[in-house]
Amino acid sequence: MKPVAGPVPAQLPASIPSFVGRVEPMRLLDAGLTAGDGATITQAIVGSAGIGKTTLAVHWAHRVRRRFPDGQIYLNLRGFDPHQSPLTTCAALHSLLAALHFPSHQVPANPDAQVGLYRSLMAERRMLILLDNARDSQQVRPLLPGSAGSLVLVTSRDRLSGLVTADGAGLLTLPRMPLVEARELLARRLGVRRAAADQPALDEVIEHCDRLPLALASAATFANRHPEASLGYLAMRLRDPHQRLDILSGSDPATNIRSVFLWSYATLSPEAARLFRLLARHPEDHLTARKAAALALLSVAEVHPLLSELARLHLIEDRGPDRYVLHGLLRAYGEELTYPALRVS
Repeated sequence: MKPVAGPVPAQLPASIPSFVGRVEPMRLLDAGLTAGDGATITQAIVGSAGIGKTTLAVHWAHRVRRRFPDGQIYLNLRGFDPHQSPLTTCAALHSLLAALHFPSHQVPANPDAQVGLYRSLMAERRMLILLDNARDSQQVRPLLPGSAGSLVLVTSRDRLSGLVTADGAGLLTLPRMPLVEARELLARRLGVRRAAADQPALDEVIEHCDRLPLALASAATFANRHPEASLGYLAMRLRDPHQRLDILSGSDPATNIRSVFLWSYATLSPEAARLFRLLARHPEDHLTARKAAALALLSVAEVHPLLSELARLHLIEDRGPDRYVLHGLLRAYGEELTYPALRVS
């Protein structure tokens, strides 16, 4: 089947002008692209809420888009969304077929036939497809082209282990920003002179933000609303973890740190959600399965799948073997779930 005629899709969102850093992740993405050997490449970028998966994916996609002359398609799968359910396979395929200019009234009703039609249309094309905010591997799998030459870039809070194991996807687990890159991000947003005025305070702000790009950007927004205030003042305001969440939580749900954590927490099983709240009350950042089991009054065998669920959604960091870390912002959020009165606002 020949591709349907129409304008070349160019649906990538704009790359933010203040993008900095992520040198090593982009190097790894570049390496994965050159290792494709003519096959369709599927590359997953996974990590915690607020760590910059979409920002990196969009920025890198713009950098390599000219390798895909038949266009770029962007689709938000709404896997973790505060207001809408995840896209169904049929809805996602209808969007992809529309981007390929296939008439909607000719789309077959049968889901398997829709997958076949989509793959037939993609067979003659070299395209970049960015599937953003995927819920899990099952949501992504029917959207993969079956022929060589294209790139599918997937972002998710889920580890997407099935996509890696069964479909050969490359996996990039996005880490928290290195200190040097976090300094560069704040310097870009605050101005070089202001950022350099108090290096210890700047570094304290970075650590209070857990080196999460979203938190750093929100802290910079707060600082820019108070241009007369020193970085030392900002660092002082961020020392209290619950005041910290207030400073980093604006009116936009897409950038409100509490909201973006909620989207992950809301998908947990009741047992894993209970364990997350209990871990947030534990005084130590580093945990083992034995400590978690004691907190939850469970056996080690019972607590392991719950820890795996939390790690799969990057609500705790798996440092393995049997080593987990709960970072400060998530800890404060978990405490608020148990004790809402801790909220300052």
